[in-house]
Amino acid sequence: MKSVYLLAFSFFLLAFASCDPGLVFNESYPVPDQQWQRNKPFVFTTDSITDVQQGYNAYIDYRVNLDYKYRNIYFFVTIEMPDKQMIRDTVQDELTDAEGNWKEDVSGFASIKEKEFLPSYRKNFRFPKPGVYKFIIQQGMTDEVLGDIVDVGFKLKKAE
Repeated sequence: MKSVYLLAFSFFLLAFASCDPGLVFNESYPVPDQQWQRNKPFVFTTDSITDVQQGYNAYIDYRVNLDYKYRNIYFFVTIEMPDKQMIRDTVQDELTDAEGNWKEDVSGFASIKEKEFLPSYRKNFRFPKPGVYKFIIQQGMTDEVLGDIVDVGFKLKKAE
């Protein structure tokens, strides 16, 4: 039954995302058995970025099931540039308040909750040079295996 909800939810997201003219890149991966191992990052490889004058917003999309046991989540994000130089950051996002209530920017239905997270350091940024970029996202929690993560995605949109 969970797979039916996940399939319907994925179809809805695909249809909704295709309506955004500013969307440059959008990809997500299911987390095997909803158990995200720390040593198994997700790698998102963009098409060649040519407009280095354009500002972009970089989002991390993720979905959790209702059994997710934490209020927040930490990510290690590595950006590999076309010249293979790397930048690594740690970012944190909150899903619930102190009482365990879902925050207003968490959406979803049934047993899946979704969050589109825009780290503040990746608002309206410019790529330093044209080329292909890799965004490598790894869970940064204290758990070696972080449970109840349904999928992880990455979006790149033109900033307005």
